[in-house]
Amino acid sequence: MKYISTLTGTFLLAVIFAVSCSQDTMSGLESSNQSNLAGNPSSNSTDLHMEATYDIKIENLTPATVAGASQPLSPPVIASHSPDFRIFHIGAYASDELRNVAEDAINGPLVSLLQNSDDVYNMTTGSGPILPGSNDSFSLKAKRGYHKISFVSMLVNTNDAFTGMDKVTLPEKGSKTYYLRSYDAGTEKNTELTSDIPGPCCGNVQVRVPTHERIQFHSGILGIGDLDPAIYDWDDPVAKVTITRMN
Repeated sequence: MKYISTLTGTFLLAVIFAVSCSQDTMSGLESSNQSNLAGNPSSNSTDLHMEATYDIKIENLTPATVAGASQPLSPPVIASHSPDFRIFHIGAYASDELRNVAEDAINGPLVSLLQNSDDVYNMTTGSGPILPGSNDSFSLKAKRGYHKISFVSMLVNTNDAFTGMDKVTLPEKGSKTYYLRSYDAGTEKNTELTSDIPGPCCGNVQVRVPTHERIQFHSGILGIGDLDPAIYDWDDPVAKVTITRMN
């Protein structure tokens, strides 16, 4: 049986409002007893004979410069799934569902895809942005055969930057922690112009200069447009994720 749990308010208007009212390759680096690239976990696969519940804590590590600045993370879309499924993969082209998240924090198409996939066991979405220096926690279910986790979340003051996890093995017991890098979806030119960016810096949703490039690591804000790197740039890692098995 597939479990679907979604929360409302995952679109960018909620991100902008919430911020303005408040002042296989590498998904990241696991920091536990052994060090693994998060997108390339160890060969010891999870053996979940029964349904397991996990607490997923996502912390935004981008600098809290000024209110609405740096890089709030859009409400993440998180899924447990089979080893045959993935939301993104560095070196591949982004799907249209990923493009919507990475460019405009529009989760709907990806949520619909996950809800209708036989490879997905459980999914959840956030109800609001994760601001720099803050965190949010989510509950996710998994079982044997659906023991991988993936998620994506936009860095909203960018053209098409995102972070996430790509097909990472859930822990059989205890906790694992990962530090995640930022990615360029390759679907929009990095103009760094306020006219092309949807976040609280700019407010321009679904305005884009399209490109067709492969997903790669992001270079950050370079100062080639309107955005001041001193306010909007970041250093990797951009997020810390702690996954804890609860039963």
